[in-house]
Amino acid sequence: MLSQNVIIMEIGIKIKKLREGKKMSQMELAYILGISQSKLCNIESNEDKSIDFVLMHKVCQFFEVGFDHFLDLNKVNSPSVKSQNSLSTLHDAFEDSVMNQIHFLIADNRSKEHRIQELLFQIAQMKRDQT
Repeated sequence: MLSQNVIIMEIGIKIKKLREGKKMSQMELAYILGISQSKLCNIESNEDKSIDFVLMHKVCQFFEVGFDHFLDLNKVNSPSVKSQNSLSTLHDAFEDSVMNQIHFLIADNRSKEHRIQELLFQIAQMKRDQT
């Protein structure tokens, strides 16, 4: 579990600053991230806090920043060793969450592939029955 001393900054504000630093419109960034402009607007205004790790990964890749960019380590009130341990714990939790999402997507993909095969089989049977 994360130390309560590590403060996660408002992610939306950080994203907005990165976007503005590149002189991009919300529409441009939303397109790159594969989300609607209104969703990005809600994220940047911190009205929408439902940012999944896949979206965060896209943000980090596009702006060439690490996930730790979204942490405010200046507000940590403990020795640097504790900060490093907390950051390490956060990194591990991030990796675990990403791996869980990947496993879910793989299982979901297999399920959909299986359903596609079933439907193709049914189509083939229907074609045979018609002839």
